[in-house]
Amino acid sequence: MARSTPAERFAAKTTPGPIPAGMTTPCRLWPENSLDRDGYGRFWLDGRYVPAHRYGYEQTRGPVGDGLELDHLCSVRRCVADDHLEPVDHRTNVLRSTGPSAVNARRKRCVNGHDLTDPAVVHISYPPSHPNGMRKCRACARDRARRPREQQLAPVAHLTAHHPERTAA
Repeated sequence: MARSTPAERFAAKTTPGPIPAGMTTPCRLWPENSLDRDGYGRFWLDGRYVPAHRYGYEQTRGPVGDGLELDHLCSVRRCVADDHLEPVDHRTNVLRSTGPSAVNARRKRCVNGHDLTDPAVVHISYPPSHPNGMRKCRACARDRARRPREQQLAPVAHLTAHHPERTAA
C-alpha cells in the first residue's frame, strides 16, 4: 500500500465552509481537533507541525516573503483557502484585526469625546515600547496633569481662632 503524499493528506483534512461576507469563494476549514491553542490549523510535515494555512498557501502560490505573515481576509482562523490569505507585514495584520490595538487605532474620539482625527488635538509620542507611536489626546493629558496640582493650588480656608473662655479655678 502506497503512502499518501503530504498534498493528499492536506486535501483530505479540509472541508468546505461558508462563504464569508466580502469573499466570493467558501472557506476551506481545517478540522477542529487539529488546531493550535490560538485556533489556527496544524499540519504534520517532515516530523514537525507547521501552520496549515501557510502550508496550503505555499503549495499553490509559492513562498511567503521574508518579514511577511499571512492575513486571513475572511477572519476565520481555521480557513486554509489560499485565496482567503494575503501576505502582509505584522503591523498591517494587527491593524486589520479586532484586537485592542486595532480597535484603538480606528477610534475617532477619545473617551471624553475629543476629536482624535484633528492633529491639533492629538499628540503622538514614540516611547521605546511603541516604536510606531501612541496617540494621546492633548486636552485629556492637560486635565490629567492638572488634577494632582489642583489640591496644591486650592484656596486656603481661613479658620477663625476659637478661644475657649477661661474659668476661675
